[in-house]
Amino acid sequence: MPAPLKPRSNAMQKGGRIDFASLLGLLAGPGFILLGQHMEGGSIGALLQKSAALIVLGATVASCAVSFSQSYLWAAMRDLRKVISEDTPDPYDLIERVVRYATVLRKEGPIALQKYAREERYAMLSTGLNLIISNTPEESMATIMERAFHERVRLNNAGAEVFEAAGGYLPTFGILGAVLGLIHTMGNLADPSKVGEGIATAFVATVYGVGFANLIAYPVARKIRTRAISERQLDRLVVTGIEGLRAGMIGTPLRQLMAEGLHFSSGGQTTAAAEGSETGRARAA
Repeated sequence: MPAPLKPRSNAMQKGGRIDFASLLGLLAGPGFILLGQHMEGGSIGALLQKSAALIVLGATVASCAVSFSQSYLWAAMRDLRKVISEDTPDPYDLIERVVRYATVLRKEGPIALQKYAREERYAMLSTGLNLIISNTPEESMATIMERAFHERVRLNNAGAEVFEAAGGYLPTFGILGAVLGLIHTMGNLADPSKVGEGIATAFVATVYGVGFANLIAYPVARKIRTRAISERQLDRLVVTGIEGLRAGMIGTPLRQLMAEGLHFSSGGQTTAAAEGSETGRARAA
């Protein structure tokens, strides 16, 4: 009997590889802004305004809650991990796992796949194995796999849509916070010594709105969507592999079939990235 398959690395087993570029970017962006404020002779404490943060962040969260369903909001919270970690399997490892499962199926039958289906960490592949184990008819299996594929695409992009919307709301509420601050300042015109400080404080809300949008919301959305593109390619690879496995393919023919799909996906990634870029430019316009 073939030995159980194991992930290639401990990082995969523990939940993903740390994306140090994302960590560096999330820390360096605000850090450079605070450093610039200090170099200009300004007080870093002047940028720490609880009321401004409450107006901008609180109103943005409320608007997103109105704009999206609960499943989308949970997806956004869940997908935050995709910003700092990469837990998708290597595509060639995935191909080898499918080829190994095909060998087990040919030699030992579908029941022998139960153990592998329980241990399989990639959800789409586990779904396909369970369908084979349950001897699902070919037409029904194709329908179920295709539906699972599209549902995963939708959910994998849900978090990006929420953060993109937040990126649009944040600057608007930053301006609203500034206007509210100016209204409060105008009420103190009788004391000229407070006017300058009041105006400076009012514009902190604008800094929060523009800063959070461009340092966090939009970059996070872009990273989530990039991860979603990778997962979509792997899911399509799995669908192809399960079809080949169901048809009785093993070894080199199955490996070549999936590898051809992988090369096709590589071209698709460029197309999808370009579509995302066009969508972003259209939204910005």
